[in-house]
Formats: sequence, structure tokens, C-alpha cells
Amino acid sequence: MKDIFVARQPIFDRKRSVVGYELLYRSSSVHSVAGGASEAAMSSSVIVDGVVGVGLQTLTEGKTAFINLSEEMLLDDTADLLDRSSVVLELLESVRPTPEVVAKVEALANRGYRIALDDFVFSEGHAPLLELAHIVKVDVIEAGADLATLVEQVRPYGVELLAEKVENEEVHQRCTELGFSYFQGFHYFRPETLSRKDLSAQTVAIVRVMNMLQDPDTTDRQIEEAFRADPTLTYKLLRIVNSASLGGRGVQSIGHALRLLGREPLYRWMCLLMMTVGAGGGEMRLEMIKAALLRARMCEIVGDTLRSARNRDIPDGGSLFLVGLFSRIDQILGIPVRELLGEVAVTRDVRDALVDGAGKAGQILRVVEAYTDAEWSAAADELAQLGGDDSALPEFYLESLGWAADRLALHT
Repeated sequence: MKDIFVARQPIFDRKRSVVGYELLYRSSSVHSVAGGASEAAMSSSVIVDGVVGVGLQTLTEGKTAFINLSEEMLLDDTADLLDRSSVVLELLESVRPTPEVVAKVEALANRGYRIALDDFVFSEGHAPLLELAHIVKVDVIEAGADLATLVEQVRPYGVELLAEKVENEEVHQRCTELGFSYFQGFHYFRPETLSRKDLSAQTVAIVRVMNMLQDPDTTDRQIEEAFRADPTLTYKLLRIVNSASLGGRGVQSIGHALRLLGREPLYRWMCLLMMTVGAGGGEMRLEMIKAALLRARMCEIVGDTLRSARNRDIPDGGSLFLVGLFSRIDQILGIPVRELLGEVAVTRDVRDALVDGAGKAGQILRVVEAYTDAEWSAAADELAQLGGDDSALPEFYLESLGWAADRLALHT
């Protein structure tokens, strides 16, 4: 049974709302030729196993899936396995505009499939594919100073433009002015500048409770009184504890919640609340939060698996969860992680991992970061140093993705 490595990258529209995800696959963590077959040739079976087996709904939460097709996959009718209402077919830049290819693309377009040309570089020979395409994806780094020229070259074909590898706000604005409709890249998760923001009043209240939960000298009664002083916080907590994901326990009071959950699980929920309070940011901010939740859960699962294999020096699951969760805190709250950790009580393992990338917790975070960025080889190498097997990472990713979506739904 082959391993399927899968990750996704969000695609935003001009309003910075998520319109879809590009799905990224490999049949192994090794970026090389295997058994005489190219990676592109192997991708067809991976699409079948990954998209059809795992399910588009799980991977994209009902949004459009942008799926890469090699020339071999196109000619082998792999696209027929995909729901045309749920996908955009991305023809890789290596696809040649031969008569056979053009006929196949025309047949797909006539059946209602949306076609995108990936990493597009203009040439007259590609005119037949441009006439059939709906979206042209442009690597804005590769295009460089020729970006405006390329836009003018494709404009007569009436296609929508998608900017890839957008790395800062200046590039985003330039692409917007040139008429691009869609955007993807590190900029949307890695802001170019970071200004120190003050914590909101509600966030301060949450941090206060979090620190009380970590203080063994604080009584349950004192924690309950802290909640009573904040009706909004109480409502959110009761909604969470009564959720179906926790068994719908019918919790009616903070005291009851404390007794049922215990301090560590309650602390974890408070961390989630801290990430999601406040308004603004739209879908892009929600996507950042979802990515943080995914990392948090996946760090925890990887740690649990390593610990079960008798790797005794792996930090506990709660610590690893916080490492993953806070790894994006600077982007979400606009507060450098070093400053936040001056206000929030965390363990030494968490602090060292977040500030210096140190320790086993820092190493597990690098595994998860590499995997979610589709750097399969780096994830495999890092995990191997911890004595782990990367074959389970796709399963961990999908479980964490579903978990993150479910938890975020409780806060929005």
C-alpha cells in the first residue's frame, strides 16, 4: 500500500476571501525518480487514492479544489474521476500544446470542467490552450519586470489571472492593479511587517484566566469567579463544553465545567478562545487560525505517536499542542511571540521551542511545519531524527485538518 502525502494552499479572491485550495500530492516523501517512473507519471494513481479515497470535502471543506494534471494524467483520462463542479484542473507548465492535448482539453472544457494553466509563460504556440483556459496562473517572482507585459499578452483571451508566490503587500497591490482576480503565496500567512498591538480587553481577561489555571495556588472557586465577571467568556466556554465534539454533556455552570474537564483541558480551550476573540481580518484571519489549530493538533498527534514508541523524552501532548498553536500567534494577534510569552504562563519546553526552535518540541514543530508546507523530504528527515516513521503523516494531517475545522466552527 503506497503512502500518500497531501497538503493544501489556500487561494484568495480580491476581497481576501478563500475561494479554494490547491492540493499538493506526492506518492512518497522522496522528490526523485522511483522505479523508472517519473513523479508526474505516478501522480495519476496518487490523485485516485488521495482525492477519490480521502474525499474532496475533507480536503477543501466544500470549496474548489485546484488539482495539478501532468500530460500523462490528462491523456489517461484521470480528470474523468473528478467532479467538475468541485475542481479546477491545473495543466502543469510541462504540458505541451499538441493536437492530442488540445483536443483532450477542449473535450473537458465542453463537459464543464474549468481549466487553469499553471506557471504560465506566454508563447504563440500556447494560443490553442489559452483559448480554452478559464484561469492563467502566473509565478510573479519568475515574471518579475515582465509581469505587465504578460498580462497584456493574455488579456485578449478573456482569462482570469491568478498570482502565485505573492510574498508581500506591495506585490499584492501591483497584481490587483494589473487585474489579477486570485492570489496565493506566503504573504497571506507571513505578513511583511509586524506592529505591536495591545491585547483587547477580552483577550486580557482570557490571559488572566489562563494564568490562574496554571497557578497551583489558585482555587477552583477563584477561577469560577473570574468567569462570572465576564458573561461573554462564560457563554463561549459553556457553548464549547456543551458541544457535540465533547459529547454534549449538558454543562450548566463553570464549576461543573471545571470538574468535568480539569485544568489542563480547560487551559487548552482558553488558548483557542484567545486565538479567536475579536473582530476583523475576515476569511484570511480565519484561515490563519485554522492553520494554527491544524499545527497544534498535528504536533500533539506526532508527539503521542513518538511517545507510544517508548521515546520517553518527548514533551507531553499539552505542551506540544501549545507549541503548534502559538507558532502563528504573531500573525494572528499582531504580537511577537517573545512578548506574548511574557504575559502568558507556559512551560519551559513550550518557550524554548517557540523562541529558539529548541528541544524535541521545536523539532516536532519543524516536522509539522515542513509537512504542511508540502516539504515532504524535510518532514521525513526531521521525523527520522526523532526515531519516527513518516508514513503516518498524511493520516495525521487529515485528522488534524478535520479537527481544526470542527473546533473553529465552535468559535465563529
